[in-house]
Amino acid sequence: MGLLDRIRGEDQGGVSEASAPGADFGSAGGARAADAPPAEQAAPGPAPDLGAAQDAPPGDDSLGISALMSRRAKLEEAVDYVGVMITNLRDKRTGLEKEIEDESVEIKNVREKLVKIQEYIEEERGGLESLKQRRAAVEAAAGEAAERMNTLRSMISELDRTVNSERERTRSFKESQNRPAGPAP
Repeated sequence: MGLLDRIRGEDQGGVSEASAPGADFGSAGGARAADAPPAEQAAPGPAPDLGAAQDAPPGDDSLGISALMSRRAKLEEAVDYVGVMITNLRDKRTGLEKEIEDESVEIKNVREKLVKIQEYIEEERGGLESLKQRRAAVEAAAGEAAERMNTLRSMISELDRTVNSERERTRSFKESQNRPAGPAP
């Protein structure tokens, strides 16, 4: 009998191996070799059904130890089955934990990518705002240059008129000087 079985027997108000007088609830499934008759010392066969052990005539075993041992064997099989189920559940839980951890890592990666995308968007917004400001400055400079150009054109036109006016005066003066001075014949 294992430690788990001993503890379970004590918790259920049963008799533990240490306190059971003359009974061996070991893993061999039989009575102690010294207390058992020679027929029971043979190798244990398949465990009898729990119900069949209860139907055995009372003359075979006056104390009911064989029925008790059969019951214990069935309970051990049930405990083993539950142990396998627990192992399977642990394996499934471990698998789920791994899947959750993998998903957690993937979500973390996605979040990091989203943060980088957000940073890129903010950087691009800042870049576009800077371009808008530069474009506005260039437009202002272009407007100023256009105003200067118009001013310079006006100045050049004025100078051109002045030059033309002076040329006309000079030509008139030359023509007036080149005319003969006297009455015309």
